[in-house]
Amino acid sequence: MKKNTKDNTLPKILVLTGRAAEPIVRKYIPENVDLLVLPVDVAAFITSEMILENLNKKTAQNYELIVTPGLVQDDLTYLKNKLGILVVKGPRYASDIKMAIIDTDPFTLSPVVSADKYLKKQKATISRDIIEQGFTAPLEKNEYYIGFKKKFPVGLNRPPLVMAEIVDAPKLSMEKITERALYYLRNGADILDIGALANEPEPQKISKIVKKLKSLQEQHGFAISVDTLEVEEIQAAIKEGVDLILSIDHGNVDYLIDDIPKNVGVVFVPTNVEKGYLPKTSQERVKSLIQLRDKLKAADLTKIAADPIIEMPIYPGFTNSLSHYIEYRKIDSETPMMTCVGNVTEFIAADPIGINALFSCISVELGIQLLLVTDVSAKCRGGIKEIVKSRDLAFVAKQKDTPPKGHGIEILMAKSRTANDIEIVGFKNIETLEITTKDENKLYRLDYEPDPKGSFTIWIDYHKQKIYTAHLKVGTNKPDLLLISSKARLIYEEIIKRNLITKIDHAFYMGRELERAEVCLYLGKTYIQNKQTFCDEKII
Repeated sequence: MKKNTKDNTLPKILVLTGRAAEPIVRKYIPENVDLLVLPVDVAAFITSEMILENLNKKTAQNYELIVTPGLVQDDLTYLKNKLGILVVKGPRYASDIKMAIIDTDPFTLSPVVSADKYLKKQKATISRDIIEQGFTAPLEKNEYYIGFKKKFPVGLNRPPLVMAEIVDAPKLSMEKITERALYYLRNGADILDIGALANEPEPQKISKIVKKLKSLQEQHGFAISVDTLEVEEIQAAIKEGVDLILSIDHGNVDYLIDDIPKNVGVVFVPTNVEKGYLPKTSQERVKSLIQLRDKLKAADLTKIAADPIIEMPIYPGFTNSLSHYIEYRKIDSETPMMTCVGNVTEFIAADPIGINALFSCISVELGIQLLLVTDVSAKCRGGIKEIVKSRDLAFVAKQKDTPPKGHGIEILMAKSRTANDIEIVGFKNIETLEITTKDENKLYRLDYEPDPKGSFTIWIDYHKQKIYTAHLKVGTNKPDLLLISSKARLIYEEIIKRNLITKIDHAFYMGRELERAEVCLYLGKTYIQNKQTFCDEKII
């Protein structure tokens, strides 16, 4: 940051604001930064002309930098020539002023884009470069590639690979498998995992699924794994050219070790399912894994990853199973590991997004290079893209040796990073009415007269990311028009254009419901017409 050469403090900065925001801006600006309040209530209404009318060149040159509110609409570039000093846009929210002035070099800010947007974009660009480098840098010692068509590097200093499981794949039609695969790939999956059926081996179906997925590899660039303990299914997958095998344990290793090609990845687990054995203590589990690791290495299989097996919260116990990963890493500091995030997210009645973010941080810290994710149940919708984004954030933070925040990558959906504190000024002498109701049910009643032009039914398809709106003929349940879009506004505008609404309350209702449908589409929530998006379910 540019410093004042005389006393080595911050440069002399003048911050501009409007009357309404003055109290909150004073709360956040550093003590040695001056504030000029312009004669306008709303900071967004500040213009270049207003700045020139209230700040002459002589006064301006007492400062090294002038910072306006981020909500100012004008391009402030030409003010530098008028005032003889750089004028830049600060953040849109007062709570971000310290971030813009203290935590970064304010002289790098933009006269065109608000500081928070500009810095986020700048940080995002840096983060993208770091992630790209993680995927493209030449292999180092103890690293290897997974994949034949597209090669994904696996190593403790690489971004973890996101594996999307096609759960119970043999039960699905090829059309459904293709649909599921393309959805996962759109959300950023690196590896598509074929989830087999427990105790129901179907090697022929596994072969067909591998073939189908391989036909998509050229266009979409991903690796294929198979998740089964059945020897016949693993052999079938190997024959069709699968990239990665899950799971080799003490019960099947001897049957398969001579069949596994040296260029195929292998995930090994500490079990012997054939004998119903799963080690309970960390010491036993690590010992079991080390024995398998050494056996695989002796067979010249070096593309390996250990899976100590993560378990459900409370029972059998997530914390205890996490300790197995920690203990394995103490004994083996080089071999990558794998974990199944779905073992946790699917078995806790909570939104998975924060769990996915924390899992990504744990994985980067421990060198867990393969993250198996489920994205099937309604609660876990969007899990792939959440893990991909979380993985990126955690990896960048690790490369920069900082906490996972402030890198231009955010996984916030329901909550916000910053507050938008507003002081109400100039509303003291007008009529004010606070509207409440004692009857909560009154808010949701549908006491209205039917619109003479008919009514609408609205639903969404999360995986297709579409809102569907069917127009029903007046007095009937028969649709005569179906509108489909990913955006509520486009559907609403088409309804207005076709003159399908005549009543104001109906227009308000449709605007509200379509917006709720779009919010649910974004969040992955189940949309139910006439039901509030955010409210606690009452247990009767």
